[in-house]
Amino acid sequence: MSNFTQIFKSKDKSSITLGLEESVAAIALVAAEANSPDADADILESILWDSEIFAEFSEEDMSEMLQYLANIIAEDGLGGLFNTACESLPEELVLDTFAITVAMFVADNEVSKKHRDFLKEFQEVLGVEDEEANEIIENVIDAYSQIEIAESDFEVEEPLYLSAKGNFTVSIPVDKERGGRIEDGDGYVAFSDDFGVLLKIDYLQISGDIEEFIESAGELAYLRPFLNNFIEQTILDKFANSDLLYTEYLEDEQAYFAVVDLPGGATLSVQNNDDQVTALDAYRGFMAFIVDDFCYTVSCQRVYQDKDELGSLESEVEGIMNNIFDFIETIEFSEV
Repeated sequence: MSNFTQIFKSKDKSSITLGLEESVAAIALVAAEANSPDADADILESILWDSEIFAEFSEEDMSEMLQYLANIIAEDGLGGLFNTACESLPEELVLDTFAITVAMFVADNEVSKKHRDFLKEFQEVLGVEDEEANEIIENVIDAYSQIEIAESDFEVEEPLYLSAKGNFTVSIPVDKERGGRIEDGDGYVAFSDDFGVLLKIDYLQISGDIEEFIESAGELAYLRPFLNNFIEQTILDKFANSDLLYTEYLEDEQAYFAVVDLPGGATLSVQNNDDQVTALDAYRGFMAFIVDDFCYTVSCQRVYQDKDELGSLESEVEGIMNNIFDFIETIEFSEV
């Protein structure tokens, strides 16, 4: 059974009442989260702006609404939010909601087979007929293809972060309007926001005996104990019940990769009924590799509240690994 099948068949329900716009956004958000990590929920906001339904929303309104929905997910789960939103969704907005959801999965002027399979199940849950669904999918693809053509002549300069040692620059992956934060210090920079994003770069300059060891024994002989010790000192020794779930040496990339389970170790918290604030659970992935004279450890997190939200370990590992690779592609390394 797929992750989204479990969500759609959930009997959970939230006691919170949703407005019209909140219901539309909630269903699309659940669709994005159900496909995590293949779908990037962060693109939802820009897609909502394209809909007339949210034409009167200010940036503050949009941010507050998405945070409100994220809090419901943390409290009642994806199934709880989805069932509540479906009950509140007017019939006349079902097709618009389906179109907004389709837009999240358009890439390179198409919707992948995997996401078409998801949309097939999604349309059945919403009660959208095959002919209507196929027409919407093709119309959305055509519309976003035209947008890509219109925007292709313009280059948008993304804000960059320059490391203290000048050994790399990276596109800042968080938005201040969404609670984006940058924390840096000696040998690290971390980017996080109020929606659970955490992307971190730790870096250590190597020289002398370590450099000679790597040259003689190879990078794997250094990276495996280095990352294992890093995880033990920064995670396993500090977070109760944390557990090393997976390790792998990626020979083609000459990188060592690991995934850790951190119960109560997410950077995203939820307020309980008794007003206590509790950190959510998370998987965190780490990838260690060497560029020039520096050893880098790039990490990200995958937040969850209930393990029923998670896919198989294999799929979660693959998603975290891909997210790290996507982030690394935005880093430009420099010799010091």
